[in-house]
Order: sequence, then structure tokens, then C-alpha cells
Amino acid sequence: MPRNRVHKLTDGRLTYSAIDRSGRRVKLNQRKKEGREDFLKRCSALDISVRNFGTSGLTMSELFDMWMEMHVEINLSPAEKRVTEPIYENKVKPYLGRKKISEIERADVYAILALAQKEGCSASYIKKIRGCISRPYNWATRTLGLNVAIPTQGLIFSMPTEMSANTGQPERVIEVEDLERFLTAAKNTKYYNYYVILSQTGLRPSEGLGLQINDITRDRLLIRRGITADGFSPLKTKSSKRDIPLTETLRKALNEQKSKAAFRSEDGWLFPSGAGPPSMKALHSSFKRTMKQVNKSDPESRVVKKPVDFVLYDFRHTFATKAAEAGMPPKTLQAIMGHSDIATTLNYYVSVTEKMMDQARRIMEAL
Repeated sequence: MPRNRVHKLTDGRLTYSAIDRSGRRVKLNQRKKEGREDFLKRCSALDISVRNFGTSGLTMSELFDMWMEMHVEINLSPAEKRVTEPIYENKVKPYLGRKKISEIERADVYAILALAQKEGCSASYIKKIRGCISRPYNWATRTLGLNVAIPTQGLIFSMPTEMSANTGQPERVIEVEDLERFLTAAKNTKYYNYYVILSQTGLRPSEGLGLQINDITRDRLLIRRGITADGFSPLKTKSSKRDIPLTETLRKALNEQKSKAAFRSEDGWLFPSGAGPPSMKALHSSFKRTMKQVNKSDPESRVVKKPVDFVLYDFRHTFATKAAEAGMPPKTLQAIMGHSDIATTLNYYVSVTEKMMDQARRIMEAL
């Protein structure tokens, strides 16, 4: 049980505070849908942390809860919490939750990552599991000044590159035929122009949904905000704020959508929902319905078409690959994609296609 008294806020939530060894008051508020017992456990964890400030007496779960409360919820986006908590609960807590952070070793972390790999988790998901351990440790040592060894430091865990079983290429590039089938099925939906814009610009899905009429200028499309599953979101990095040149196809889609949205949105959103502001949930629902329509079988047709399967973010990967394939200079592509590091553009978004290999073959022959 907490050492100090638990108070109630005016909105009915519980609140608790404790004084650390430096004399600083640390405060906790009850989270939305958090039960009293769970809140009291976090209060007890706070008591332990302030008593052991500068030592390693915390358990992994106590440290994780502190990190979420005192750093993630304050400094990061709501999406960070929504994504990270379930990963910790399912993949880390059952094995390390009760262990003291001073007792967790590199081998413990390696075992968790190896198990996740054996279960078929993707490389990106395994990286998130590792972050559920390394990030709280790093925060504790740098912010709280805890003197404890970080078990992920120096840990080498090799993961095979995720490849397509059919083509040998990294899975993310949408085939031309699949894109045409999808856009045909989406033609009469409210998000048809949204999909065209993504395919023409490589915007992040949230950036495309966050477009407003005033973002369209004579020769540029201004990228200034995003709409995520958690609502309005500022851009990820300084480089994300960018101006993209307009092509004729892009201009046509934007102007067409502008005429549709002008009388539907007082705030000038290009893709407003029925409730007003754009909704990522509504977009995903429409996307799933369209994808279902694409893959709907035709009993009268004798031609069996392969299933179409991709996600919204694959528009971005496809644009980057096709732009590189067409010869767009890497630095230009980096600017259009809104990446602060060109390595991100080249290593994670651009796939090597057969057309690129043919170009390489011709260059090699010319040598």
C-alpha cells in the first residue's frame, strides 16, 4: 500500500504524490479506465523509486510504469503509449516484470527476443520488444541518475531481412496491376483521391489525411500536419515539414477533392469525416471495404485472379521505389519523403527492382 494519502481530483480521478531524496515532489494521476488497485500499485512503485533513488531496487515493471507515467505520457504522442504498453504486457512482463532491474542480464533479453523470433514476430516488432526494455533503462540512467547496467547495451541479435516468398524482393511495393485493380474498386468511394495522392507523393497516411485546402498552392503541396488514430498530430520531424511539387495527375486529384470538400468542411479539411475532422478509423474502415471488394470473386468469370494484399503505408514504399527506379536523385527523394537521414530513405523505403537490375546490367556492359 502507498505510504502517503491518496487524494481525489475534481473529475473523480485519484492522485498521489511523494517526495524524492532531492526534495522534488513527484505526482501520479489515475489513468483513464485504470482501476483503483492498479493505481495503488503504481503509487507503491513510486514510493519504492523515491526511497531507492540512486540505487537499483526497482523491478522491471515498476521502472516501466514510471517511464510511461513520467516520460511517455508527458513528452511523446498518445500513439506511443497505445503501441508500447501491449507489447510490454505480452512479451516482456511475463518474463522480466518481477525481476529487479539490477538482476536482469543480457542473456535474459536475448532469450525474450529469440522466443519472439521463433513465434514468427517480424523484425520491426522484435525491435519494439527490445525498446520496451532499453528505453526505460536509458531514461532511468540519464534522467533519474540510477546507477544500473543496461542489459541491452552491446547486445547483438541478428534478424533475417523480411523478403517476399514469390519475388525475393522486400515486401512493400504494390504491383502495377494490383494498384489499378484497387483504384478501380475505390473509384466511387470518398477516399479515391486520397489514394491517388498517396501514390503520387509518398506521403505518410497521416499526412495525407491531414491535408487542408489552404495547403494547395499554385505549384506546390504544403505538408504541415497529420491526423493519426489518436487525432491531430504534429509532424514527426523538422524534415517532415516540406513542400512537394505538383504534377498534373496530383493537381487534378487535389482540385477534384477540393471541390468536393469545400462545402463539407468549415475548417477546410480535404478529407473530412461525417463528424467533421478527418478520422483515421473511418479511413481504415473504407480501405478494408474497398480491399474486400477488390478480392471479391466473380462466379461468372473463368479467370482466377491472385489476391490483392497491401496496407496504406505500402503506397509510401511503392512511391519511393518507383521514384528511385525512374532515376530521381537520392537527395531529392529524401526531401520529398520528409526524411532527416538519407539512410532511412535508401535502406527502409527503396527496394531493388528488376528494372533497376536491368539498368545496372546495361551500365556494366558499357563499362
